[in-house]
Amino acid sequence: MFFMQDGFKQLSGGLLEKLLQKFTSNTLYAILTGFLSTSIVQSSTIITLIVVSFLSAELLTLVQGIGIVFGSNIGSTTTAWIVSSLGVDVKISAYAFPMLVFGVILRFGKSNASKGGGNVLLGLGFIFLGISYMKDGFDIMKESIDLASYAIEGYLGIIVYILIGALATVIIQSSAATLAIVITALNADSITYINALALAIGANVGTTLTTILASFTSNENGKRVALIHFLFNLISAIFITIFIYQFQGLTDFIAPYLGVSESNYGMKLALFHTIFSVTGVIILTPFIPLLVKLSERLIQKKVSSASKPKYLTPSVLSNPDAALISLRKEIINLYENCQKAMLHALNLHTTGLTKETLATRLNDEVSIIDTNIDEIYQKNLKSLYSEIIHYSSFAQEHMFDFQHKEVGELKRAASLIVEVLKDTRDIQKNINYYLKSKNDFIKEEYNILRKELAEILIDINALSILESDVEKLTQFELIKSELTQNDLASSEEIDALIREDKIKATMATSYMNDSATGYSIQKKLVEVANILFLNNDLLKKIGEKRDEAK
Repeated sequence: MFFMQDGFKQLSGGLLEKLLQKFTSNTLYAILTGFLSTSIVQSSTIITLIVVSFLSAELLTLVQGIGIVFGSNIGSTTTAWIVSSLGVDVKISAYAFPMLVFGVILRFGKSNASKGGGNVLLGLGFIFLGISYMKDGFDIMKESIDLASYAIEGYLGIIVYILIGALATVIIQSSAATLAIVITALNADSITYINALALAIGANVGTTLTTILASFTSNENGKRVALIHFLFNLISAIFITIFIYQFQGLTDFIAPYLGVSESNYGMKLALFHTIFSVTGVIILTPFIPLLVKLSERLIQKKVSSASKPKYLTPSVLSNPDAALISLRKEIINLYENCQKAMLHALNLHTTGLTKETLATRLNDEVSIIDTNIDEIYQKNLKSLYSEIIHYSSFAQEHMFDFQHKEVGELKRAASLIVEVLKDTRDIQKNINYYLKSKNDFIKEEYNILRKELAEILIDINALSILESDVEKLTQFELIKSELTQNDLASSEEIDALIREDKIKATMATSYMNDSATGYSIQKKLVEVANILFLNNDLLKKIGEKRDEAK
């Protein structure tokens, strides 16, 4: 099964993923897509795992994912049909070795199509060989030990064999492989027909474990689809178990119309498995909205305190002045969260950080702070940023033109804050790498970059707590003059190091790119500071006139 799954994925060349995304516009299409893709790949597990990964990446909605999983359950029945039809009357072991030989040869090919084809042939060869060996094994075992004599009658036997089927699938990690074993044993008369049906039910329940395990590293929707997959298989299993004798009768009634002989219990099991899966889909599809609500209630999105708005009060939306104050405070909150992430990315702890303590910390041995900016943004700041944009849109309904302009500036500040965070992510890798370098010159340059970025954050913090307009303007002018000096100094120093051959060309280009990004970060931070902390129109006008004079 592993070789076949891997082979089909290589042959599809990403087509499988594209199909799952494209043909899921409604529930019926999603079910059909799940059925067809599983029939091709011969594994409901791999399709379900792709669905979980797509939900994590937000490429599918939860309803689309559920539809694919439902269809995948029906598609998984094709394995039983293939095994039962090939493993009964045909001497399939004769085909196994040629498949294995050509499979190995094709695997040495250079193209994905060749490797994929080789894996598919290897998978089929192993399945054919395995079924042949299992059939011979059960035939020999039948002569010495009659497994069928251990059959348990009634519902007790059905429940026991359901548990055995579930356990076997959990261990093997493939319901298709479990069914192949069951069908082979059934064809060898090693187990009774009714117990084989119970094993098939158990296999369907056991296959959900892989999805559940995969969902642990997924987002909330991934966990929800895993829960619904489990509930779908469990509810279907309970329903079929209650009416198992009626469904056995239905299977026996339909079988002759499909050309299945009365004694061909392997194909009857495949038919039962199909009826079982289709019945589950028919029963539960109308309840998909209910299942979604249930899963959302049981698995709620974990909201970090950093992603929760502190000041966006809905009750003040109709009051423009109050709404503007709330919006400004919330964007300052966004900035503070961003600033903390930035300093950690620069391997600087925020507690007690001043210009005096900064010099000492930069000279200390670097201790890398594990900071995943992408994760921080996705889990915390993205949600907060979205709330700010959402709130500002509703607040603007009750505002005059001059207030619209102020909201526009505030939204600009929020956007710049997010850009600054992403820019910091872009230079973080090189900072961590070169701070551990044996070349003291490049290490010193990256320490200067850290110093410049940290100092501008410290200066903006000082600006934010000043109350006097004159003091604010003085501090802001100081920040702008430092920004100009930083741009000139970094360019001159790196040129000197290159001329004196103190750093390699690769180091120089890395630093030049990172230095340019660092300067861009500082410029954006200055603009953010201007919008958030110089909120007096007179101050802004004075600042603009001084800029024009220069």
